[in-house]
Amino acid sequence: MRERDNVGVLDTAIRGVMACLLLALAVEQLFSVAVTLLLFVMGSALFVSSATGFCLLYKLLGIDTYHLKY
Repeated sequence: MRERDNVGVLDTAIRGVMACLLLALAVEQLFSVAVTLLLFVMGSALFVSSATGFCLLYKLLGIDTYHLKY
């Protein structure tokens, strides 16, 4: 557990599934080039944030799902 982690376990799982889905749609090239590129960028961002446990957007908004107290 690092202090800079801000993505929780459930959040990481959801991001991983969404990343796989978006990247699969991007690879299939079912949509226009612009939409395919957008799917690839969004899928890659979700994959990186789920792999590292850190989300820059969460940091900017002050959201932390990793250190939640139940």
